Amino acid sequence: MSHARSEPEVHSRRVSLHIGASPEAAWKNVVRHWLERIGTRILQAKKPAAVVTASRSQAYFFRSRLLAEGKSLLAVKFLSPPQLRELLLRDGGQRVPLREHLRLILTVTAEEFASKSTDDKTVLVAKSIARDADRFLRALDELRAAGWTFDEIESPALREIAARFEQRVHECGFTFVHDADRAARAHAQPLFSNLLLFGFDAAHWPLWPLLHAATLRADKATVVLSDPRDEARDLDEAWVGTWEETFGPAEVIPGTNGESTASSVESLLVPASNVHFVIGRDTTQQARAIVALAAKFLADSHCERLGILFSGPGALPRLVATFLESAGIAHNDGIAHLAPSAFDDDAWRAWLELQQTPRLKPLFRLLRVIEGRIFDELPVLKIEETLRRAYNDMLIDDIELLRDYCANGSDLRHGNAAARELEKIQVLPENATLAEFLSHTRTIFSKLRWREHWNELERLSRNWSDLLPGNFSKSSYLRWLRELLGAPTLERDDLGLHPYARVHLLAYGNAQGQPWSHLIFAGLNDEAWPALNDELAFIRDEQIDELNRQNKTLNRRASKRGRQGEGHCSLRDGKTLLLGPNEQRQIRRRQLFDLVESVSTGIAASASLYSEALPSRIANPSEFFSWLYFNTHGRGVSQQTLHSLEQQTRDWLKDWSPVDAQKVDSISVGRTGYAFDARRQLRPAGEYEFALRSPLDQEKSLRVTQWEQALRWPAIVWMEIFLGVEPDDDTGDTWAIATGQWVHRWLAHSVRNGEHRKFVGVDRADEIRERIWKEAREFRERVAALCSGRGKVLPDWWRSGWSNALYIADCLAAKVSDLHDWSEMTVEYSLGEPSLIPLSEKETLRVCGRIDLILARAKSDESQIGYKDLWVVDYKTGRQRGFSLKELRKKDTPQRKFRKQLIDGRGVQLALYALAVHALGAEHVQLTLLSPAEQLEPQFHLDDVLVQKDFWSELHRMQETGVFGMLGPVHTDFGFARSYPLATLPIDIDLLKEKWALTHPAFVLEEEEKVK
Repeated sequence: MSHARSEPEVHSRRVSLHIGASPEAAWKNVVRHWLERIGTRILQAKKPAAVVTASRSQAYFFRSRLLAEGKSLLAVKFLSPPQLRELLLRDGGQRVPLREHLRLILTVTAEEFASKSTDDKTVLVAKSIARDADRFLRALDELRAAGWTFDEIESPALREIAARFEQRVHECGFTFVHDADRAARAHAQPLFSNLLLFGFDAAHWPLWPLLHAATLRADKATVVLSDPRDEARDLDEAWVGTWEETFGPAEVIPGTNGESTASSVESLLVPASNVHFVIGRDTTQQARAIVALAAKFLADSHCERLGILFSGPGALPRLVATFLESAGIAHNDGIAHLAPSAFDDDAWRAWLELQQTPRLKPLFRLLRVIEGRIFDELPVLKIEETLRRAYNDMLIDDIELLRDYCANGSDLRHGNAAARELEKIQVLPENATLAEFLSHTRTIFSKLRWREHWNELERLSRNWSDLLPGNFSKSSYLRWLRELLGAPTLERDDLGLHPYARVHLLAYGNAQGQPWSHLIFAGLNDEAWPALNDELAFIRDEQIDELNRQNKTLNRRASKRGRQGEGHCSLRDGKTLLLGPNEQRQIRRRQLFDLVESVSTGIAASASLYSEALPSRIANPSEFFSWLYFNTHGRGVSQQTLHSLEQQTRDWLKDWSPVDAQKVDSISVGRTGYAFDARRQLRPAGEYEFALRSPLDQEKSLRVTQWEQALRWPAIVWMEIFLGVEPDDDTGDTWAIATGQWVHRWLAHSVRNGEHRKFVGVDRADEIRERIWKEAREFRERVAALCSGRGKVLPDWWRSGWSNALYIADCLAAKVSDLHDWSEMTVEYSLGEPSLIPLSEKETLRVCGRIDLILARAKSDESQIGYKDLWVVDYKTGRQRGFSLKELRKKDTPQRKFRKQLIDGRGVQLALYALAVHALGAEHVQLTLLSPAEQLEPQFHLDDVLVQKDFWSELHRMQETGVFGMLGPVHTDFGFARSYPLATLPIDIDLLKEKWALTHPAFVLEEEEKVK
């Protein structure tokens, strides 16, 4: 229970407090003397001496000063707050949980409330927390750090969830970090012979219990405090007052060279001539300007320490670090950049995605990266091919059902082998306890040969996983796994690993408490840099007042009048200040002015002209940028001022680069520029436009469907044929594709009954219709049985699509049954591999394909196909219309209309079928594109195809030369455009049409201009 102190702590006679405003004065009058004294006594001390700083950069500053003076660093340990906590809690027997563990426990608790609560409001709150537990956990941390219980939460639902969460944390054997900090005070055994605390202020209220405990665990302790500033005077005075209430009054640090110890910035202490402002048009230009400023400052003989300050990690500090590396400038990168962990590779990400969504695409991504690890019976490409066929057969991409389908599918060539290989890919259950999830994970990791993954997971979950009861969702478990094993690490460039360098890249909160000769405040835009008086977006003013009222109420209850009388404010034992948004704004404002006051020689500020989120919008400078500019030039910042500063920055930089190696090779630029211009010149397609420079020695054969697509998307077909890359089209037309495949398969099985290229009598059409119904029903029952075997129900959408496909198949079969002039028929007639189509003595077109339906009559032994008279039918299950050469426009002819359809990519497939069967001996061929809404009647004939000789010769030229070219848009806002498998810059569509005409003259209608 909290109680007010009536006298200082018993160790206060061994604790000395010092207070001042100048970091330089603190170094000269306190820190240096302390380090010198420790250096002479440490060899006789049995316990170590330690310096604890609020940021690493402060420790680097002390070390660099000691090295400059030739003093040894061996006598002192420099600790950060986390390292200090690790030392204090080492022998306490308390287990502080990882942040990831707390998020999991809170998520499990929230899911339990969401599933069991009968109150709708509680259910909604619990679901929200389960979806993103980190926000609520941060709120609980702030409350715990301030020494309050969860009873202070006003919402009953949140209060109940928080209480249950606290109980579960204790049941798992964990202690909250702030409770552990407070408990560390109970250990009386001194840990340090001498202790120095430096750089801590009101921004570090959550660390007060830890610092208090560390002070009590030292034989002698020295604490350096900062003088309160007007910007956050109440908070700072409470911080200083609590230290003085606990350990006695602080001694004022005298200023250096007669300086005042007061903290006040009414005007800049640096001459206006030494204050610089640069504006970059974008982030890259701003980074170049920052590095140029750094080089300018480093050339100054007075430059001892240069800080480049950022609001936090992002593109700007990464670019600045890269440019400093390129320029060969050694620096200390205190921000660094994120790099994947040792476990976070393609296989790990693919596995997580598969577990989250056990579907076909995530499975393919996983198979491609783990092929050599677990598969030994079948190559991955064969597995993918088998699974694609299985999916096209059943239109369900659930991998468990696909695995069962492969195992039972006799028509799949590698079905059984693929199913056996897929047994090695296991999926976690949808709900389980943590111990059960870990058991499944261990089995899976063992099959994937991920021993290191499991060792790390087992280490982090040891001794507590069995203590977390209750089932929870797989998505929450996977999120925990991703956070544990996929947590990124911090990396720095080689030249960014110099803590004693003159240049330091830091977040502004880590730069205070140390002197600087020069500072560059980087990225001072409202959207990037913390504003001095920012607002809480999407929260009404009434809510903000209520939040502030709660914080003020709690803080008022925590504070009391100190022993020094009226005006001396300190906090009660076990309490700290609860820092709400208003308090945080005050602290940020004070930190910025502290930094300005710590500079001795030069200041610079940078910003971007345009917003990164909306490049067309001017980015407003931050309030701090405006304050600096006003105090330097005596006027405010307008948009005109920003444009003028950007122009001045550009003129100053000119062609300057951090290093010559960064300048792009002029030869490479010339080649790229030549290719760019060539694609935009009005001339036939060349080597930069999806065309081979010279023909290949290897013969290429295209499918008839590829030839049809080559007239619409030639570049995509070219990449597929010659580069082996295909677009991952997700057109949303899966139903149409599956319907077509079902209809084709049912018709094929009902006619040929397993025999290929077999002709049967047309009079058996009614029997064929019965077989279609039987085939379709057996297929539905088979898929339903697979679903039932896995405890799943055949979806209604699947039944609806199946019914539609059956109706279409029956309609097409019924149309054939009405024919009386044709005696024989066959379906799914496969052409040769490839089928050779002679166009002339020196021209042979090679095609592959399968004809949907052939009606035949007039048997002939001279014909390889067995008949002279054929009717080739290609049936479509969609809305594609057939051909009609009878309906002609003015001045049009059947030949010209058919040519136009071929050029547009319509009818090419059927026409090539006609040429292929003609090459096999058919003399008379009529052709039809049949849909359920069309009548079965001839639409064009072989003679219409043969007359288009130059068209087929142009296809042959494309086949032999590999010159395709480009046509159509790369992207479209409306309508459909196939995606390109490789990044491709778009070209004006009208220009592409003209280049297409020059590349393939046969694909242009004669007298086209006259018709127009």
